Amino acid sequence: MLTQPEKDKLFEERGKAGKRFIDVLPCLEGRSRVEVLKLISEFYRISFLDLDQIPSLDPETIKLIPEKLIRYFKVLPIKKEKNVLTMAMIDPLDVVLLDRLGQYAKCEISPVFSDEEAILRKINQLFGTEDHLGKAIRGIGGDGGSVSGESKDKIIGESTQNAPAVNIVNLLIEKALENHASDIHLEPAEKALYVRYRIDGVLYDYSPLPPKSMESSIISRIKIMANMDIAEKRLPQDGRIQYQMKDRDVNLRISTFPTIYGENVVIRVLDRSESVISLEDLGMQQQALIQFEKILQYPHGIILVTGPTGSGKTSTLYACLNRINSVEKHIITLEDPVESRLERVRQSQIDLKSGLTFAKGLRSIMRQDPDVIMIGEIRDLETATIAIQAALTGHLVLSTLHTNDAPAAITRLLDMGVEPFLISSSLSCVIAQRLVRKLCTHCRKPYLPEKALLMEVSGHIGAKNVKSEFYEKVGCDRCKGTGYQGRTGIFEFMVPTDDIRASIVKKESAEVIKRKAIALGMKTLKEEGLLKAQQGVSTIDEVLRVTQDS
Repeated sequence: MLTQPEKDKLFEERGKAGKRFIDVLPCLEGRSRVEVLKLISEFYRISFLDLDQIPSLDPETIKLIPEKLIRYFKVLPIKKEKNVLTMAMIDPLDVVLLDRLGQYAKCEISPVFSDEEAILRKINQLFGTEDHLGKAIRGIGGDGGSVSGESKDKIIGESTQNAPAVNIVNLLIEKALENHASDIHLEPAEKALYVRYRIDGVLYDYSPLPPKSMESSIISRIKIMANMDIAEKRLPQDGRIQYQMKDRDVNLRISTFPTIYGENVVIRVLDRSESVISLEDLGMQQQALIQFEKILQYPHGIILVTGPTGSGKTSTLYACLNRINSVEKHIITLEDPVESRLERVRQSQIDLKSGLTFAKGLRSIMRQDPDVIMIGEIRDLETATIAIQAALTGHLVLSTLHTNDAPAAITRLLDMGVEPFLISSSLSCVIAQRLVRKLCTHCRKPYLPEKALLMEVSGHIGAKNVKSEFYEKVGCDRCKGTGYQGRTGIFEFMVPTDDIRASIVKKESAEVIKRKAIALGMKTLKEEGLLKAQQGVSTIDEVLRVTQDS
């Protein structure tokens, strides 16, 4: 409770000209900040809201007030019910501000008192730290990164002429690394240059946006870094950047595409400093993991990992190489590009400009006395034929294919023109995979799905295996309001039996092969994913989202 002297002091301080609600805090000495905040809210009979206890805010509600006003007045829209918008404020007695906010939101404002520091933290979580972009534009601060390679001299000269663009590009890359983004999207529009990051497989807006007036400078800077033609804006271009920041070595793949509002730029981020994931951390079920580890010890044969772009295929191949890497084995890779560096593994990457294709490189590798060969991707008949011949002549070959499930890998090779008997003789196993977002363990909560959804789940994993309780996302500070933290793999693991090998020779369809594999115990991607959802690792919606094409 407030003492009478404290109450008298509050009235005195509040009555002074120009004093805001929050300015009376220093007059209550000897109490903790949180205690003072709550006592002041009780004194003025205005609700106190602890924003740190609010896991996430509705994006549509936030949009009711312009970002500039939110930052300037340090206010935060919390929720809207009917025609009343709850607003967290540091000065809820400011009637002029309440009226102005009501005009913008076109509804009545119900103020609640919140800590200024908590409001600023939430604002920065929602919109990004305002100072970063402002400093970048003014050419102030930032550790910055450096670019290695032949474009370095050009960049040094260009940097002095266009420092703001240089700083903004560095900032965008640094923020991508900070948030573990796999891609950066720069999307020109009529009146804005939008920026989005792909994090855990999903695109998120980046804010604040770079000025539209700097769009040309920013894109030109990226193209110079990537040794691309900055004058060519009518045709798509591809380039690469070796970016070094502190102790991190990052490979950036650049793709530009002309649109009606300018060049769209997508940057694939490959952070080589990230450690290679282990087989155990991929997310395989224990039984499949034990079987897979046995196959990795085979002296020859071909192991295929399949899935769409961004499904984690390369990470799985690296985990495999890491497991079998030893003094006794000579391992050579041919990649596009090298994404992580492995000790005592001879790694190389294709270079189309100099004529080093997968097929040409693979022929040379065969003369290097390899025990294990990893090929980044099988794209054509020539590469497929050499890879299979290598598998049949005493080499263990690992590679990837773009197919939706494991049985489709066989039909994909047949469609390329590979002889069915060669596939049947060389294939050790096929793994199809996807990445699902993992629920944030700090805020997830149990729930009971609707009956129709439970019926759908039981159709995939069997009614006797379905538990009534699953988990759903909530969102908190730890997961930045998304409800998810990180990703894990789900796997469809197919090991050819004599029956399946016979089907391959007969050129039977992928559907027939799939039915046989399931009858022999193969779990489909959807089944594996729903089992993970039941364990509380992910959600039903997330699993259905990533497996809808399988």
